[in-house]
Amino acid sequence: MFEGARTSVATVIAERGRRRHLDTGEVLFREADRSTSVYECVSGRIRMVVSAAGGRELLLDVELPGDVFGELSAIDGGGRSATAIAMEPSVVAELPGAEFLDAVRTSPELAMVSLRGLARQLRRANARIRVGETETVATRTAHLLLELAERFARADGGGVHAVVPITQTDLAEWLGATRETTARALAELRRAGVITTARSRITVKDPAALAALARTG
Repeated sequence: MFEGARTSVATVIAERGRRRHLDTGEVLFREADRSTSVYECVSGRIRMVVSAAGGRELLLDVELPGDVFGELSAIDGGGRSATAIAMEPSVVAELPGAEFLDAVRTSPELAMVSLRGLARQLRRANARIRVGETETVATRTAHLLLELAERFARADGGGVHAVVPITQTDLAEWLGATRETTARALAELRRAGVITTARSRITVKDPAALAALARTG
């Protein structure tokens, strides 16, 4: 899940990998699979989920154009830590894990970019755990929407308002909360004039105010 400075990794995969076209709902790989390919999302969106008790699926992340994912299995040879599913017609570039490792071994700069990206990924996961354990659903919603707004704004090339194409159900799964509780949190943000909502999308109109709510709870 590479971002920002990890562009060089995405470039390597885009140049050396083969393109794969995915239909909506098509599975790229499943949790615990032993495959090791590394991917770049070229277009569309890829949903990353894990299995939970009772057959539920928990949303971990959404890969956007320019994001790289799947590198953990290439690095440690372990099974996939999540299932990757296309949320809409999507294109990915696929690079075999062995070729990815060769590129990293022969380029110290690329290796450092990869390590920094993995460190950011871990910090983000730790921050989500901390917020999830200590903050209310309303505050967690503000935190997550702020993070998603920044990511989608980068993927869209910036703009006055960040549009997050996500359903309330997906948002609730990501937060580990009920849909009803999440809907109440979104209603509070709408009343504050921070966001607007429509079918399958949330528009962040005031990122500064959202950041303030995320800090203060």
